Amino acid sequence: MLSILARLVTLFYVVSLLGACRFSESRYLSREVKPEELVGRWRATEYAIKSMRDVGVRNHLDVQDHTLVLDADGSCSIKAIMNMPPLGEPVDYRAYDTGCRWRLDTDTHQRLEFDLTPPPAIGPYYYFAEEDGRLLLWQYATDPDAWRYMEFVKEPPKTGMQRTAQEERRG
Repeated sequence: MLSILARLVTLFYVVSLLGACRFSESRYLSREVKPEELVGRWRATEYAIKSMRDVGVRNHLDVQDHTLVLDADGSCSIKAIMNMPPLGEPVDYRAYDTGCRWRLDTDTHQRLEFDLTPPPAIGPYYYFAEEDGRLLLWQYATDPDAWRYMEFVKEPPKTGMQRTAQEERRG
């Protein structure tokens, strides 16, 4: 009798633990991203805007408020929230037309990193995923178990050629 009770208590405990954790999905891209795949203009996805609303962001809630322009020479321009703060704290939204460099790096997973001048308190970095045949740049918008992401998708070139960050600044 005691053995059955001990098993039931153990089973209840395991089920409770599993139910409390929704298991964050693994979005990390398994292949290596090449720098030339990243060159171009990126904008936030609608899911990124929904995720920001869900975590309490109240400003800069249009996909065009969040753009990255990555040039082949490593220069860039960026308009985005630099970090997702705890609920209720102000977001750190910044725009860099100059003082922006990008590079690929690998920590546990390959990611896109930025060197920004002046630097934000927490610099942004993005991991890679592919969905529906499209490359995405993403970072968690909150607890990984919540499945909320700040993500960007590459825009197709407007004139048959990529605009550089310098051209973006000129309009």
